[in-house]
Amino acid sequence: MSDSISNTPLNVTERGLVCRFTKRRSTFIFTYCDGILLDNFGFSQEDVYGKKLEDIFPSELSGIINKYCYQAWEGQFIQYETKLTGNDYIAFLAPLFNNGEIVEVIGTFIQSNKPSLENELVNTDSLYEDVLQTMSEAVIIIEKDGKVTALNENFQKMIGLIGDYTYGWKEVEYVAEDGSHLPYSELPGVKTLEKGISFHNSIVGVKDIENNQIKWLSVNSKPLTMRDHSDRASLVSISDITERKEMENTCIQAKEEAEKANRAKSDFLSKMSHELRTPLNGIFGFAQLLELDDSLNDQQRDYVQEILKGGSFLLSLINEVLDLSRIETGKLKVSIEEVPLLNVIDECINIVQPLAKKKNIRIQKQLDLQHHMVVLADPVRLRQILLNLLENAIKYNRQNGNIMINSYLEGDDQFVHIVDTGVGFSVVEYHKIFVPFYRVEGTEEEGTGIGLSLVKQLVQQMGGNISVRSKKGKGSEFCFSLPLPKKLKPVIRWEDEVEPLKSVEGKSEHYTLLYIEDNDSNLNLVKNIIKSQPSYTLLSASNGKEGLEKAAFEKVDLILLDLSLPDMNGYEVFDMLKAKEQTKDIAVIAVSANAMPLDIQHTLEKGFDNYLSKPIHVKEFLNTVSETLNNSITQNIPHHTILSTGPYGEEAVSAKTLQLSLTELKKIKEKKYRAAIAMHYADNDWSKSQIAGVTSTFEKMGVEVIAVTDAQFKWEKQVEDIETILIQKPDIIVSIPVDPIFTASVYKKAANAGVKLVFMDNVPKGLEHGKDYVSIVSADNFGNGIEAAHIMGQELGGKGKVGIINHNADFFATKQRTEGFEETIKQQYPSIELVAQEGFTDPSHGEKVAVDMIRKNPDMNGMFVVWDVPAEGAMKAAEAVGKSDLVITTIDLGFNAALEMAKDGSIQGLGAQLPYQQGVAEAILAGYALLRKQTPPYVAVPALRVTKENLLEAWRLVYNEDAPDLIQRTLK
Repeated sequence: MSDSISNTPLNVTERGLVCRFTKRRSTFIFTYCDGILLDNFGFSQEDVYGKKLEDIFPSELSGIINKYCYQAWEGQFIQYETKLTGNDYIAFLAPLFNNGEIVEVIGTFIQSNKPSLENELVNTDSLYEDVLQTMSEAVIIIEKDGKVTALNENFQKMIGLIGDYTYGWKEVEYVAEDGSHLPYSELPGVKTLEKGISFHNSIVGVKDIENNQIKWLSVNSKPLTMRDHSDRASLVSISDITERKEMENTCIQAKEEAEKANRAKSDFLSKMSHELRTPLNGIFGFAQLLELDDSLNDQQRDYVQEILKGGSFLLSLINEVLDLSRIETGKLKVSIEEVPLLNVIDECINIVQPLAKKKNIRIQKQLDLQHHMVVLADPVRLRQILLNLLENAIKYNRQNGNIMINSYLEGDDQFVHIVDTGVGFSVVEYHKIFVPFYRVEGTEEEGTGIGLSLVKQLVQQMGGNISVRSKKGKGSEFCFSLPLPKKLKPVIRWEDEVEPLKSVEGKSEHYTLLYIEDNDSNLNLVKNIIKSQPSYTLLSASNGKEGLEKAAFEKVDLILLDLSLPDMNGYEVFDMLKAKEQTKDIAVIAVSANAMPLDIQHTLEKGFDNYLSKPIHVKEFLNTVSETLNNSITQNIPHHTILSTGPYGEEAVSAKTLQLSLTELKKIKEKKYRAAIAMHYADNDWSKSQIAGVTSTFEKMGVEVIAVTDAQFKWEKQVEDIETILIQKPDIIVSIPVDPIFTASVYKKAANAGVKLVFMDNVPKGLEHGKDYVSIVSADNFGNGIEAAHIMGQELGGKGKVGIINHNADFFATKQRTEGFEETIKQQYPSIELVAQEGFTDPSHGEKVAVDMIRKNPDMNGMFVVWDVPAEGAMKAAEAVGKSDLVITTIDLGFNAALEMAKDGSIQGLGAQLPYQQGVAEAILAGYALLRKQTPPYVAVPALRVTKENLLEAWRLVYNEDAPDLIQRTLK
């Protein structure tokens, strides 16, 4: 693409203005501007470079240009008339492409003296033609009869046509990305012409028959209406990506070869694990039973502890060996706990001391005086890190050298420095040494080059960082940090106690278990475990045939199935159980010495309800049995009164009431249903958590998620998204409509096709519950508005002036938030005056709306914003105008809002939705529909008040995970 447009034949600069803009976040920035109109505004070219539209143009003009720039950024060619400095101008805006992506918008503003307007239009067309010729892409228009009009010269070169290409392009041989033949009718531009569907970065190959080669192209296409008539056409841009595809194929081949070698290693590790775990099962299991025996004397108890200690150590060694198989995938496990750092350092020094003595190397310590200092780390991995760094410091050190270990506290982290007097390395190798298999230049020491790479992964997985400094011939200094635990942080250990069994509706509190196992030692262990559980009766079978007979004729609730049996393997037994009417609904737990992740994954994908690895841990065993017998998906949300009503006044049903039983789950899994999620916007914390709740629950239900789309708050795009989804014939669509009116027809089309529709927060106009959609799920929006009002009232001391920024859209969820806030302020805080209320349609305009409101109401000391994204804009507005005492409350717990609360900033609190739990509810309701169960029209999850005091607890509840480290550190 040309870097300058100043040499175009059109002399626009003498009659107006030529500009180029690029998009940054929600605004457009000048990358070029010149012309007499710029002089009239009092600016030079240098003044405008890098500035925003509103920094240069008057506000009434910048708003118009910004609006049309957005349309041009979406691929449209825009022409409109405007009035500037007392003169009429005609404006043209057009997108500029690079590799199929829009990178800039070019704009011309020409004084429209009426007699010369036609000439100016001709010149403008000339400008666009010059711009198109500078592009590396081919740009064409395909008309209804298949005629192609090329807008630049690149099309013939890419397709390989000589002579007339207007219709000849149909005769070219095309191939799909997988190498199969691609018919002309399946080309993206042709499908866009026929169905009105846009395509982005579709891969198409063009076959060169003479050279027997394929040229690979990336194709974008979108519908286009021709100006001179109403016939539909398609606008297509094409990029040559042959070189990129060749590189990808090379990478794929290399990856396949590496995976082949890795599979051989994994197979060996899996077999070794099985052989070691089988005898260890008896040793470890019976020792645990002895530990529970009250008749043992003190000496016998000591012996038992030694057995358990040895067994635990051997098991940890096996697990470490298995971790080797995960190095290539970066899936090393870390188990974070509070670890006494200085004790571990001393242990590691003692281990490497004999190695240091061989080279007469002295190891010195300058450690923190706080001998009880603890860090958050995995103790095994921390030892691994220290031993690796110390062994390297010895290996690459000189004879009679020194090693200094220094540890100190800084901020929220504990730092450890290991300094040696070894060979060192150059600055250019600082980053290379952490790359797998890299060896320091000039070294003669043996090694694989993976140690430091693994050290870096482990440090980062434990929440720390690692760095290095070195000087060739002088030595090296490695420094790593680890986070500290919170003061008085309670230590919660899941395995401390087994929760008592909960009764299952429709069943007695007594359960019959069948254990199919040929190893007498393993069978005796489980028998003794079950003796301690009065709710269980255990039956046993020593082979697959006997197990199948007992399962068919006894009343069995759960089967424990060993996968290695003398007459048939466990998978064959499982298939036979599922094939028989009498046994197909019995829950089955696989019991095996195989502990490789792929083995476990394969087994669970077969349909087993759970998986137990040998050696058996008693508490884990009982927990797994209990969990499987009581297996259901329920909502983990607090009990609060729901204050919201549905979009048509429906009474809310609490999401707490929703659940699916084990039998229902099995029925759903058997059908292999498919679902899609169509979001209004997917790139914020709320949406991501909703999607996570839906997808994780669908995964438990055996429902495949085939698509997750992001409409970016554009109803037209959402219609296209759903049309594309419908081509894939999903059984379920979970969606939040961008606009309840303009999207209604496409949802109606989905409903008529038999798709089960579950809505988030809003419902399209004209659709009926039970007929067209399953249910709508939302937070208690009215209740969250009330919570935001109470926080505001308390922060202002019950008096003040408050403004409201609401959402200018027909969206019942956001309306109820505003209503809840207003009613509560008016009824319970009569000394607080609501002085202003303004709205937005684009959430990125929150800052602009807030600035206008503050300037109009300088004595305002509070502001309610309807959700957190525009509230972030209000926060910036308060900072920009110096309103540091402004109290902001909002709805939705996003990262930036949470960080502002942690800092005790302008956002003092909010009412939070529970998006993860809401997503779980939506997936369960989809399950209801698949099972033809009755569904309530409106389901809600309760409101949650969030302030600085309960921020971390609220984050865990809202997002089903701990708050990010930055928020936690800020609160300290």
